[in-house]
Amino acid sequence: MKRTPHTAAFLALGAVLLFGTAACTDSAPEADAVGVVEKLPEDTDSAQSEKNAAEFRAWAEKNGNAEEKDAVGRVQRILGEWDSKTGNAYVSTDINGGKSEVKDPQGAANTIAEAFAEWKDSDQGYVSVYDVFGNAMITNHKF
Repeated sequence: MKRTPHTAAFLALGAVLLFGTAACTDSAPEADAVGVVEKLPEDTDSAQSEKNAAEFRAWAEKNGNAEEKDAVGRVQRILGEWDSKTGNAYVSTDINGGKSEVKDPQGAANTIAEAFAEWKDSDQGYVSVYDVFGNAMITNHKF
C-alpha cells in the first residue's frame, strides 16, 4: 500500500512536467527572420571556406591594426554565401584551442566580427564567429 501513493505522485509529477514543458514552448518567442545558429554549420566546400579565410587574413594583414591582425590570424575557415546585398558568413576560428592561448576570447571574437564588417560591406549581411569547438561566440553581427 505504501507504493501506490508514491507511484501516483511520481506519475502526477511526470504529467505536470510533460504538460508544463509543452505549455512553455508554445509561448516561447520564435526566431527572427535571420535566425541564430549556435553551432557552426557543416562545411560543404572546405577548399572554398579555407580560401575565404586566407583572403580575409591577407586583407587584415594589409589593412588591419595590430589587434585585428592578431585576432583575424586565428580564422581558419569562412563558410556561407554573401554578395554585395545580403548573406550570412560563419567564421570558424581556433579560439579556445589554438597553439597559443587567447587572453580575451570574447574580445578576439568581437574584433574578428568588426574586421569582417570592414572587409565585406553589405546591405543586410550578418557574420557569426565560432570557437574551435564550433560553439557560437558572436551571432548575427551586421556587416
